[in-house]
Amino acid sequence: MIEHQEVLEKKFVKELTDNLKENRFKEVLNFFEDNSYDDIIRESSWDIVSTVSSYITTENSKCNGDLVECCKAILNAIVEKCNPSETVLELLEQVESPEDDIKFSIILSVLSKCLFKMDKKMRAIEWCISTLRSYIESLPIPEKDSQDNIVIINKIKNVYNAVILFLEPLINESRLENAGKCTILRDYLASILIFLMGKPLFYFQKGELESSLNQSLPEKIVILVSRVTGDLLSFLNIASTRSKETKSKKKNIDEENIDLKVTLFELDENISDLAYANFYFYVITKLHLWEKVPQIYDWQYIFEACIYLIIKLLQEQESITKGLNLLEHLLIRLTRRSLPLQSLQLNIYFELFNALVKIMIYSNNDQERKKALNLFQNYIEIFDIQARYSIILYLYQTSEHSGLLSLTTGIFKASIIECLQASPPVPYFFGNNLEILIKLTCKLPHGSASDLVELSDEIITSLNLLRFLFIRDEQNQTGIWNLVDKLQHEYLKPLREGIHLCRAHWKVKIKDLEEQKKTYKIFENIELEKSDAEITLTVGDEKLPAMPIPEKITFCCQAINGLDVMESLRRLWTCRVLLTDQPENDQQQSNREHSKESDEEYEKNIKMKILAASLKYVHDLGWSQQAISAGAESIGYPGIIHGLFPNRGADLVHYFYLTCNKELNKILEEQALAVEQSPTKKKKTLELQVRDAVETRLRMVIPYKKTWPQALALMTLPPNVPLSLANLLTLVDDICHYAGDKSVDMNWYTRRIVLAGIYKTTELYMLQDNSEDHWKTWNFLERRIKDATQVHTILTTTSDIALPDLNRATETASAVFVTARNILGLNWNR
Repeated sequence: MIEHQEVLEKKFVKELTDNLKENRFKEVLNFFEDNSYDDIIRESSWDIVSTVSSYITTENSKCNGDLVECCKAILNAIVEKCNPSETVLELLEQVESPEDDIKFSIILSVLSKCLFKMDKKMRAIEWCISTLRSYIESLPIPEKDSQDNIVIINKIKNVYNAVILFLEPLINESRLENAGKCTILRDYLASILIFLMGKPLFYFQKGELESSLNQSLPEKIVILVSRVTGDLLSFLNIASTRSKETKSKKKNIDEENIDLKVTLFELDENISDLAYANFYFYVITKLHLWEKVPQIYDWQYIFEACIYLIIKLLQEQESITKGLNLLEHLLIRLTRRSLPLQSLQLNIYFELFNALVKIMIYSNNDQERKKALNLFQNYIEIFDIQARYSIILYLYQTSEHSGLLSLTTGIFKASIIECLQASPPVPYFFGNNLEILIKLTCKLPHGSASDLVELSDEIITSLNLLRFLFIRDEQNQTGIWNLVDKLQHEYLKPLREGIHLCRAHWKVKIKDLEEQKKTYKIFENIELEKSDAEITLTVGDEKLPAMPIPEKITFCCQAINGLDVMESLRRLWTCRVLLTDQPENDQQQSNREHSKESDEEYEKNIKMKILAASLKYVHDLGWSQQAISAGAESIGYPGIIHGLFPNRGADLVHYFYLTCNKELNKILEEQALAVEQSPTKKKKTLELQVRDAVETRLRMVIPYKKTWPQALALMTLPPNVPLSLANLLTLVDDICHYAGDKSVDMNWYTRRIVLAGIYKTTELYMLQDNSEDHWKTWNFLERRIKDATQVHTILTTTSDIALPDLNRATETASAVFVTARNILGLNWNR
C-alpha cells in the first residue's frame, strides 16, 4: 500500500513537471482544483514546492509570465490544502537561497498567507525572521562605479519591499491583539525592522532609496517601528550603552539565555551599531518622523545617548555626511553653555572630538572637512566655561597637527576674553590654569631644531595670543606678566634661533633650485637622469610631491615669508620689549641687558658654535657641508642648519683660519708680555721669533693634515680667494708685529709679502712630509728664513729717510696694507 502511494506521488510530480515544461497551465491547475488529488498533494507537498519554486525566476517572469503566475497559484493552493506548520518549513527552505529576488518575493507573499492560517504561530514567526536575517545579510553591498551597481540596488529594493509587505500584516495583528499577549511578537518585529536599517541599506547613497509613494525605504521602516512600539526613542538607551565591556557581558547573558529582549536588541549579532545609527539618523533628522516621537525627552539625554551612534557614523567613509548631519541637528537643539564639567566624566564626549578631528584633518571631501570644522566649534560652545578649560587642555595634550593646535589656541583666546568680560571676571583661565595652557601653547617640540614651516600656524597663533594678553591685561588679572621670564627663555629665544636656521635652509634651497634651473636650460635638448641634482622639498619629515622648479621656488619663498611673519611678531612681543613696562629687580635688569644682543650677533654666535663642533667631523667627512650638518646635530641643532653657511666647506675652512690666527695672536701676545716683564732675560733673535711663530701656526694644521689639501683647494676657488688672502695677511702681520718690526720705511709691506711666501711654501712642504714630528719641515722652514736674507734685512734694518718723510712713508705703507686687507673682506682684530 505504501509503495503504491509512493508510485502515485512520483507520477503526480512527474506529470506536474511535464505540464509546466510544456506550458500546459490549465491542466496543472486542474490537479489542484480536483479534490481527489488532495491526499497526494499533502503527501508530496515538499517535492511539489521544490519543483514549482525552481520555475519562479526573474528570467521566466520576463519571458514567460504565465508560468510564474501558475507556479504562484500552485503554492497558494498548497497553503490551502496542506498543514501550515509543515508548509512554512517547506517554503522557508526555498527562501534561504538568495539566487533570485522574484522567487524570494513570491514565496514570501505565500508564506505570509500560510502564517495567518496558523493559530500558534510564534515559533514559525521566529523561524521566518531568522531566515529573513540570513537572507538579507547575504545580499551584496552597492559599490560606486560598478557595472552591476544598478542591478544590485534594484535587487535590494525588491527584497526590502517584499520583506515590508510580509511584515505589515504581522504588525497590524500585533496592534489588534492584547498588549501583554503580543509583547514578544512586537519585540521580534521591532528587532527585525531596526535590523533592516543596517547592511546593506546603510550603504545606500542619497537618491538610491526612493521606493513608492515618494517615500524612502528607511522612512517606511521607521514608520513601521513607530506603529509597533509607539515610542521611537525607547531603544536609544540600549544603543548608547554599547561598549567593549558591555558587549562581553551581553554575550554571556545571551549564552545563558536569560532575557529575550536583551538577545533581540542588545547583541550586535541581531542589531548592529550601524543599524541603530542609521535608524536614529532618520528619526532625528526627518521632521515628519520626529513628530511621531513623544515630546517628553530631555535634549541633553538624547544628545548624550546619540554620541556613540554619531561616532559610529563618522568612522565609516560612506556615512560621514550622515554623522555630521545628525550631530548638526542635535547641536541646534542644545542651549549654549548648557553642559557642565561633570558631563565630561563620560569619555564619550572626548571621543566625539577625536572623531571630528580625524575628518577635519584627513577627509578627502572638502565639504565634509569644512562642516566638521564648523560642528567642532559649535560642539565646544555647548559646554560651560569650566568644562571648556578641560576640553582645551585635552586638545593640547592629544593633538600634534599644527592647524588643530592653532584652532585650539583661538578657542583658548576666546575663552580668556569671555572670562575677562564677565562681571565679576571668571577665574578658570587665570593664574595656574593659564600657565598650564600657555606652556602647552607656546612650545617648540624640538626646540630651535623644530620644523617651523610645519608649525607655522600654531606659532603665529600663539604669538598673537601673547600679543593680545600683554596689551589687554595691563593689570595682570590673568597672571600673564608672571610668565615673562619663562616665555623669554623657553619659547621666544629658541624661536628666534629656529627662525634663523629655517630661513637659511630655505634660502639655500632657493639657491640650489636656481642653479638647477640654469642647468636645465643649458641641457634643455638633452634628457637628464632623474638622479641628476633632483632637489626635493621636505616639510615635517614628509617629502612634498613632485612639482616644476618654478613652483618649488615659489614654495620656498612662501616658507620664508611665513618665517618673516613669525619674526615680525616675535620682535614686537619679545620679553625685552615687555619688560620695559614693568618694575625691574636686579635679575630682570640683567635679563633685559642681555636681551639687547642684536639678531646679527646672535646668529653669529650660533654659527661659531656649530663650526667649532664641526671640526671634529672633518677627519671623516672633510671640509664639507656634511661635516657642518654633523657638527650641528651633535650639539642639538637640525641637520638643515648648513643653510646658514652658503659657502659650505669654505666657511668651515675660514673659521679654522680665524680660530688658529686668534690662538697664535694670543700666544705671541703672552710671549711679548713675558719679555717686557723680564728685561734681563735673554731675548730670542728676530729670525728665531719668526721661525717659532710660523712653526707654532703650522702645528695647528697637523691634526687636519689628511684633509688639508681639500681645504687649500676650496680656498683657491675664485669666490674664496679674498678670504684666503685676508687670513694669510692677518697671520703674517701678527707675526711681524710681535717679532718687533718697528721699521718705518717703504719696505713695511714688502716684509709681510715675503713672510707670506715662506709660510705658504713651508705649508705645502709639510703636507708631503712623513718624518717624525715633521722635523724635515722645520729644517726646511729654517733654511728658507736663512736663505731669505731680505727677511732679516726687513726685520732689522732701518731707513735713512728723514723722519717726516719716514712717518709719511710708514703711514702710506700701513694704509695700503690695511686697505688691501679690508677690501679682501677681513677686519684687523689684534
